[in-house]
This record gives sequence, C-alpha cells and structure tokens, in this order.
Amino acid sequence: MKYKQFYHRNLPHIQPEDSVLFVTYRLFFELPVEYHNKIQKMKLEFRRRIKFLDKRKIELEKYKFENRLFDFKDNFIGKFKNSPFLLKNKNIANLVKDSLFWGVQKRYDLFAFCIMPNHVHIVIRPLLKNEEPFPLQQIMCDHKHFTAIESNKILKRNGHFWLDEHYDHYIRNEKEFYNILNYIYMNPVKANLVETPEEWEFTYINEELL
Repeated sequence: MKYKQFYHRNLPHIQPEDSVLFVTYRLFFELPVEYHNKIQKMKLEFRRRIKFLDKRKIELEKYKFENRLFDFKDNFIGKFKNSPFLLKNKNIANLVKDSLFWGVQKRYDLFAFCIMPNHVHIVIRPLLKNEEPFPLQQIMCDHKHFTAIESNKILKRNGHFWLDEHYDHYIRNEKEFYNILNYIYMNPVKANLVETPEEWEFTYINEELL
C-alpha cells in the first residue's frame, strides 16, 4: 500500500491510497484548563503503562488509548456548555451538508456524516487525482473556507468560524469501519440531543451501506 504524507499546520498526517478516513472538525472556541489537564494526565498514564511492554503490545495499547482519548474529547466538546452552538442554526447546518454533498464523486466518496451543534463527523474515501488520492488537506481547507464565509454571512459576523486543526483517522478494516459508522449514527443520542438516532435531521449514512 502506498502512503502519502502531508502536513496540516505543524502536524504530520498519513493518507494511504484508496483509504477510508474518519474526520472530525469543530467550531472555533477555547477549551478550559481542566480539559487540557485531563488529556495530559491520560497521556502520562498511558506512557507509564506501556513502558515495559513489547512492540506488538504497545501498538495494541496505543490503538485502544487513541480510541479512549477520542471518545473523551468528543464527549467533552459535544457537551461543553460554553461552546458556541452555531451549527444548531438549520441554515448553517444545511450549508455544511450541501457543501459535503458537493464534493461527492468530484473529490471523494461520502459514506456518512453527522452535523452536531458544535462539531462534525464525516467518513470519506478521497478519489484518485493524477494517480494519487485527492489530498485531505485540500478537501478540508476548501470545505471549511467556503462554509465559514457563507456561515458568517448568515450570522452577520466576522472572524474565525472553524478551528484550523481537525482530527483524521485512517480506518484499517471493515469491523472498525462499521464501528465508526455506528458511533456517528448514535452520536446525537449519546449527547442527549434526541432519544433515537432517526430523530436527528443532520445525520447521513450512504444507502448502499444499509
């Protein structure tokens, strides 16, 4: 499998060819000190736990830890009361949805998304462009740039709309793929926004997967 490395700001990202990617991005806002302290504590405990493990076990523990860390971040951000919940505005949520659908078959295959009040989850497979996958960095930059400008017009405001960074994860197998789809599908229920996932208007699962 061929890999393409790119940089988003100062962070290296790996994008395998024909890869399916789970991407999460959020609105621009500051998180409290306790959030960052908790993450540092989790990372410190993880480093202590793997200190004397062999390489194979370290990789397994790293995978489990990354899932726990993502789950903590996603839960905290989704329920953070001091966050702006600009995506609750249906005009803006529809704008984000339409922008995601615009890229289908132009830049990527779209398997799923969930537009939450202050963040978005998507699962995509970038299409090949000149025998290389369409860069995720460009996909996200163009999508966020367009939706930020148009959302600010709707809100009659200026300034940052999205946080520059995003989380992306290369999905390694079918089991993980469907676990992530289920996570996205159930996200509004987990956040206590609705009682059943079908009630959430801004969740999409590709019909071919159902």
